[in-house]
Amino acid sequence: MKRILTATIAAMALTAGVAEAKTEIKVASIAPEGTPWIQALKDWEKNVETATNGEIDIVIYPSAQLGNEFDTFKQVQRGRIDAASISGGTLGSFVKEVSLMSTPFLFDKTETLDCVYDGPMGKKLADLVSAKKVDLLQWGETGWVHIYAKDNLSNVADAKGYKVRIAPHDMSRTLWQSVGANGTELPYAETPAALQTGLVKAGESAEISFVAFGLGKVAPHLIMTHHLHQAGGVVMSQKTLKKLSPEHRKIVKEGLPSLQQTRGTIRQMGKALVGKYQKAGGPVHYLSDDQRNAWKDAVKPNWPKFVKSLGSGAEALWPDLLKAKKNCGA
Repeated sequence: MKRILTATIAAMALTAGVAEAKTEIKVASIAPEGTPWIQALKDWEKNVETATNGEIDIVIYPSAQLGNEFDTFKQVQRGRIDAASISGGTLGSFVKEVSLMSTPFLFDKTETLDCVYDGPMGKKLADLVSAKKVDLLQWGETGWVHIYAKDNLSNVADAKGYKVRIAPHDMSRTLWQSVGANGTELPYAETPAALQTGLVKAGESAEISFVAFGLGKVAPHLIMTHHLHQAGGVVMSQKTLKKLSPEHRKIVKEGLPSLQQTRGTIRQMGKALVGKYQKAGGPVHYLSDDQRNAWKDAVKPNWPKFVKSLGSGAEALWPDLLKAKKNCGA
């Protein structure tokens, strides 16, 4: 009887241990709490934990708690961080071909962009990301990028010789060199101080970032150039995925909220923040067709140089991208 009781207790303890066992998935993001990017990850967390009856526990680390995006991506490749929400600029640093989608003034309409990302070209780019030891679970949305400045630079001629912050990537270099600006390459963290001291007087930003980080306090003019777009996405370590059962792997890969929902939320927030900034007296300049075409005409001749700077893979893919863009109605 004693042996039976002991065995029963041991079995119960083992069963309890199995029931309590969870697979923890660490997810990194530089976005702070309260932003659409973190909400999308929370929706993913809820969907996955519900579908697996709590067997998978997604733990989100916002506000760059696990490091900057560049380092985070490398840690995801190594499997030391399981997954991350990565911006378009960082993704393009590791997969140069992705930067083709951010060629300055290549796209004029959001609908065209979405069509290209959602079609065969988006699949080709996602496959290239997968060659980097991570799987792209879903494209994301960083948003359209615009120009901010201490003065109104709606007319491209006013950008010549203007002191600007050049972001450390080829998209930004191409833009500002094409219009003859006086550029200084700076990491983002140093930009607010450089604007305050007058080292630079202009730069580029997505709508949400411009308002959220208070750039309008030192460079109040927001010029809505829509000159490039960045998508980004959610990436996951292939090492982590291989450890999951086929059933759990499918749940994790399909558990993110719809891309259309995420895009819509971020775009609505960007529009609302710009509207709020403008209502408070912030100078927001919407370019006429002639003004935007003048900017585009200055930059377009340097597209071949930009594509070449991204490497042979990008050069080979460029004609396919132009064809995909045409097929999407642009």
